[in-house]
Amino acid sequence: TSQCFWEEVMATAFTAEEKEVIRKKLHKVAKECLQRYGVKKTTVDQMAAMADISKGSFYNFYSSKEMLFFTVLEEYQIDVMNRLTEQLGMEAKIDTNRLVQLLYDFYQDFRYSFMYTIFKNNEMELLIRKLPKEAITNHHLIDDRMVKEIVSRINIRENVSVEIVSALFRTIAMTILHIEEIGEEQFDTTLKLVIQGVVEQITKEDR
Repeated sequence: TSQCFWEEVMATAFTAEEKEVIRKKLHKVAKECLQRYGVKKTTVDQMAAMADISKGSFYNFYSSKEMLFFTVLEEYQIDVMNRLTEQLGMEAKIDTNRLVQLLYDFYQDFRYSFMYTIFKNNEMELLIRKLPKEAITNHHLIDDRMVKEIVSRINIRENVSVEIVSALFRTIAMTILHIEEIGEEQFDTTLKLVIQGVVEQITKEDR
């Protein structure tokens, strides 16, 4: 239709600076929608309206709402992991207590983020099903690289692989999805004890 044609024309008429501003706005809108509504209940029309662009313009930036959501998920993960590795890199030696506190802060950050809502609503599988295979493959590569970065900064035991560390980190994250069952009042203390137990099992003792 002529309306679709003109939407496409307008979508490609943005300058590089305007595209960057819109992209940042879409990322902000996506996070808000994920936290408030989740994957299933958020629509492209809704996000386009919140970002003050047309639906046609939205598709000039992202092929689907799932690709936008996946992009902000990766952005969040990379940002948090970079902050964690930066903290690890700032200190010549990371002792067990310091590592426990850093990981505890990392998981609390996750707990109060838009990421938590996706996992809590069991929508991660729904999101991944709608994504191209190459996006998932690249995501796993990012995930492995980040864990390797953390492992390289701690005194890890010889019999513990990067894959085991990744699995342990995912296991800790899964406990956050069961706060109600564990108990709200006891959760923070329990989370720190779980992290402490994992850290003690994967790191060498100082001699």
